[in-house]
Parts: sequence; structure tokens; C-alpha cells
Amino acid sequence: MTSITNSYTELTLSMNSTTSTLRIEIRSIRWPALQLLALGFSLSLAACSSLPTAGPRTSQIHDEYQPDAATHPFELVNVTANAVEVLKHQPPPSLAARFGDNEAAPEIMIGQGDGVTVTIWEVGSDPLFAAVPAIAQQMPTVNASRGSIIPEQIVGNDGCITIPFAGRIPVAGHTTVEVQAAIEQALAGKAQKPQVLVNLTRNASNTVTVMGEVTNGARVPLSTYGERLLDVLAGGVKAPSYEIQVQLTRGDSTVTVPLPQVLGDPSEDIRLRPRDNLVIMRQPETFTVFGAAGRNSQINFDAARVSLTEAVAKSGGLTDSRADPRGVFVFRYEPKHVAENLGPLPAQLGDDAVVPVVYQLDFTKAGNYFLAQNFALHDHDILYVANAPATELEKFLNLIGLVTSPLINGAVVDSSLK
Repeated sequence: MTSITNSYTELTLSMNSTTSTLRIEIRSIRWPALQLLALGFSLSLAACSSLPTAGPRTSQIHDEYQPDAATHPFELVNVTANAVEVLKHQPPPSLAARFGDNEAAPEIMIGQGDGVTVTIWEVGSDPLFAAVPAIAQQMPTVNASRGSIIPEQIVGNDGCITIPFAGRIPVAGHTTVEVQAAIEQALAGKAQKPQVLVNLTRNASNTVTVMGEVTNGARVPLSTYGERLLDVLAGGVKAPSYEIQVQLTRGDSTVTVPLPQVLGDPSEDIRLRPRDNLVIMRQPETFTVFGAAGRNSQINFDAARVSLTEAVAKSGGLTDSRADPRGVFVFRYEPKHVAENLGPLPAQLGDDAVVPVVYQLDFTKAGNYFLAQNFALHDHDILYVANAPATELEKFLNLIGLVTSPLINGAVVDSSLK
């Protein structure tokens, strides 16, 4: 306060000179104001490291990657033509690759719980099986043969059915032709030249279980036609095809693929096998957007395929006032066999581990838009757009203004009142 008092005293003594008076007034107010301004700068600089931001800057991602270090916390890959080609030639999960596909239809085996009828024909006037149903009498006969039908039997837990005069005949795990031969052999010497026809009337064991987002979930019986995957889905699904995942379990193996992959690739429409389990799941593929994009949220693909350019467009594009077009990143976990073809792997990875990979694309180069068009997003990818360096400066200057403006105004008012 002494300096201000002295300034006003000096001001009073210099009233005869307007120029001197103005000069002295500026000096008397400027000095404390600059002290307050310096205080504001100090507070702003202290807070600079904690400025609000949506995520790391491009330089911070590169610093965390530690390009000169022997090991890396993640793999940083520039999206180049070579990287796009590497990713293109990495096959997705495949039903055909895992289970194969035999062009021949599977042979139907009788199993426990199946229903079986047996028709037996004999030659001669005194057949062992005397009962002749009307339906058998209408069937063509040879050499005055006579046929008898044994009513439907359910294959028991022991895998057998009962044939009069032959006892328990094993049928489970055998074809109808094999069972026919077994019955004929069991009746040899008892019936007169028996001829046997075995018919599978209730197919309970040769089925595929279909469940989930289907119009009619059921156990679908297979035939010698050799039903394929799309045959059992002919009743339709309850969601758009691009939202549907097909999960096939056969034995101890399970593979999940998008339905559009089956629709677009005939080799994926494989023949089904008895006891296959088919689960149709509605799982819309999504990606998440953070940073200096027009829209930060989780976004559905709403299509069978979404490229990086389409993903940027779906997220509202790059924000002109904030985005660093050189810092467009895609965060993804890649299988180890894919990541090792893209660059040096991070340390401490197991044999079956997935690798954290960060893809970077520079949108200031026109040619990179073509690369982005060929770079397909995967389900659960993270799209991140870094802030431009100038954005941080703008925030810093705004913060300085917020801190120092009231201090300077207060200094001016305080000085003018004294």
C-alpha cells in the first residue's frame, strides 16, 4: 500500500503536467497489476498438466509406446498398404475350416429312442409269422411270399429291439440295412427264406438342436438328403441377418461366425451331423468412439461390414475445432499369429494370448482415405481421435483468462479508488 500511496502523492504533485500525470498513473497501477498477473500465470501453469481432456494426445501415445525400448506395452502399427494386406489375408473363424464338409450325405444310424418297424416276408404255405395285416397283403409279393409287420418299437437303453423267435437284436449304431441282415440271420432255420425290411419311423437320435433367435426352435431330424445349415434355418430368424451370430457346437468344438458369412460363402453352409447344437444369437456388432469426434458413444455396425471411413462418418466425423487428423487410432486385441506379422510384439505374452494393438492413420494424406476404406472394423473396436496440440493451448489461454481477468479488474478498481 505504501507504493500506491506514494504514487498518488506523486500524482498530486504532478497535476500541472497532463502528460506526466498520465505516465505516473500508468506506473502506479501497472506494477501491482503485473504482480497479480504473474500470480495468475503461476496458478495456470500449475494447473496445465491437469487440463480437462478426452484422452491422450498423439505424442503421449507415442511416448507410452516407447519406440526405442526393447519391450512395448502394446503394438503401435501405422495403417499402410502392407498392414491392410496382412489383415485382409487373416482368415476369420470358419465352420468349413474347423469341421470340414463332406459332399456325401451322412449315413443315418439307428439310435436310442428311435422308433423302428420291421416287416418280414416268408416263402411257403406255412409261414412262421402267420399274421398278415391288410397293408402287407396289398404289397407286391414274389413266389407267393407273405409279409407280416411287427409294430413300432422304441429302441431301448440297451440299443436293442425284440423280434419274435429271434430275441433281442442290437440296432443302435447300425443302419437299417445292417439291421435287416442281422434279423434275417437270426431267423435263418426258423422262418422260410425270410426277407426283412426295417423302417425308421421315429427319428429321435439323428437330430440337430436349433435354438435362439429363430422363428421355430426345435430338434430337427436329419435325413439321407444331408441337410445343410441354411436348410434348418429356412423358417427364418428374428433379427436382421447382420445382427445374427451362428454358433455351432459339435462334440468338444464350438465355432461362432456371423450369419452374413454363411450367406455369402457357400463353403460355410456345411452339412450338419447328428447331435449338432446350433444356437442363433442376436449380437449386434458395435464399436466405441472417444475423443475429438462428433459423437462419443457405442455405435452399432448396422451392416455386415464397416470400414474405418464409414466408422468415422457414423461417429460424426472429426471435430474441426479439436481433432488432430494425424491422430486417428483404432484400439483392438489381435490374435498373436496376426500381430506378429505387423511388428514387434509386446513382452510377457503367453502362447495363446491376444495382443493389444493400436492402429494409427494420418487423415491429412489423401491416399490414406483409400486405406481407411479397406480397413475393416471388428466387433468391440475402439475408435479414438486425439486432440490437436493447438486445442491444449486454447484451453490453457482460456484458463489464464478465467484466472487473471478478475484479478486485473480488481487491481484496476482498487487502484482507482485510492
